[in-house]
Amino acid sequence: MRGVTRRAILLALAGLVVVGAILVLTVCPGGHGCRRKAPPLRGVIVFLGDSITSGHGLPLEVAFPARVGEALGVPTINAGISGDRTSGGLGRLDRDVLAHHPRLVVVELGVNDIFGGVPRVETVDNLRAIVHRIRATGARVLLVHFRLGGVAGDGYRADLRALARDEGATLIEDILDGVVPELSGDGLHPNETGHARIAERLVPVLRPLVGGR
Repeated sequence: MRGVTRRAILLALAGLVVVGAILVLTVCPGGHGCRRKAPPLRGVIVFLGDSITSGHGLPLEVAFPARVGEALGVPTINAGISGDRTSGGLGRLDRDVLAHHPRLVVVELGVNDIFGGVPRVETVDNLRAIVHRIRATGARVLLVHFRLGGVAGDGYRADLRALARDEGATLIEDILDGVVPELSGDGLHPNETGHARIAERLVPVLRPLVGGR
């Protein structure tokens, strides 16, 4: 009789364990316990550019994209490639930019087109295609304009203004004034202090676009 009682108790306990397991699986699928889902990260800012963006000769963490992200409290991706032209930026747009589902893209391209003798109309067409494809995803775009001493032209100023107006993008002009050559080791690429200065100029423009802190 004692053996029967013991067996009944064991069977009852086993039943309770099974019921408890079913309840856990029902309430918390996966059986790993109930945890409140962490809110998804806000969309990243991707910086598409050339050696100015990549921070030529400097660690990524001191280049202006990283500084901007730190100031705004928003994750950033530095998609700058030294020597890149607008055609290169357009060609890698899916892989380096759109694949990250950015909330905003900062586009800094064009100076290497000038160095390479690319026709102005081709450069502008490439920039328009880049901006149009980004805007089609719902992301915002900030176009970066600058002029360099000794380089012919106005840095596509009129074209960038028209592009920003037509595509609903934002334009910041003359971003390198007082930075290059003043804060540059080679007369073209900003040094660490120069990147800090660029970030200081970008942050107030980007803050209302991303809702950063």
